[in-house]
Amino acid sequence: MAGPGSLLLEPVYDILIGDADGRHLWLECLQDLVIARQRLSVLAGQYPGTRLVLRDHKTRAILAETDGY
Repeated sequence: MAGPGSLLLEPVYDILIGDADGRHLWLECLQDLVIARQRLSVLAGQYPGTRLVLRDHKTRAILAETDGY
């Protein structure tokens, strides 16, 4: 059970696939922005031509995105 002094951290950043209908399909949740940006680049190489979105988990603000459909 997690208490006030718990070391469990909530995810802060989401990496999503943006589909052709404008919906976002979840890929990963990360806690560090630098690592999230690196993962976005790696995933962009794995999913060429696909729009990937890095967004803040709480505010849903888009921080970065790749080109894609």
